[in-house]
Amino acid sequence: MPRLPSLLALAAITALLAGCASAPDEEPAAAPTAAAKTASASPSTPKPSASPVATPSPAVTASPVPSIESASAAPSVAEPPAAAPLTPPSTPAVDPAPPVEEAAPAAVQPEPEVPASVVVTPHPEWRAETATVAQGSSLIVNGGGYQPGQEVMIGMGVAQTDSFVMDDQVAVADAGGGFYSFTITIGADLPPKTYAVLTYVTEHGRSGPEFEATKRYAVIDVVAP
Repeated sequence: MPRLPSLLALAAITALLAGCASAPDEEPAAAPTAAAKTASASPSTPKPSASPVATPSPAVTASPVPSIESASAAPSVAEPPAAAPLTPPSTPAVDPAPPVEEAAPAAVQPEPEVPASVVVTPHPEWRAETATVAQGSSLIVNGGGYQPGQEVMIGMGVAQTDSFVMDDQVAVADAGGGFYSFTITIGADLPPKTYAVLTYVTEHGRSGPEFEATKRYAVIDVVAP
């Protein structure tokens, strides 16, 4: 035991001290030597010491500490099955529509050409005689049924207005049947619109039933060439 030599040394020191105290005064020198020899030859039995001897405590066996990994390990969770890949639904094949045949463009009918000169015969009824005249062309006004040598007044203005575009002109009926012919040149700058040609006779004045009976009309549409 580790503390036994210390106890033996303490017991030897105690025995020496006790021998010194009990030896007679007349032999002071021999006692220490005898005591020393006795102590070295036969050691005395150690006396019990008053100081307590420490008793070794039983060894404590450490209980194993549970590892953190085992304590914190969570129960395994089964992984869900992998989702099936998304596949777009198949589109049924659609037959292509038959090509649409484009309709042939309708043939554009050319506008009738306006002749360079137009002949009109004024009539007692409004719009009974009509014609289309291009700017810069000629308008030939013919009439009959008058007395030979009779003067026929010819005027032209905007239809159904008192706005005239030329001064009154005079045509004389011939002796062969009371016919006349007069040519009006349509100006190139005359605005395109509807005009009217008026003929009348002034032998009986410019008013009254007889004057109104001599009036004749022709409606003229002036257009751009």
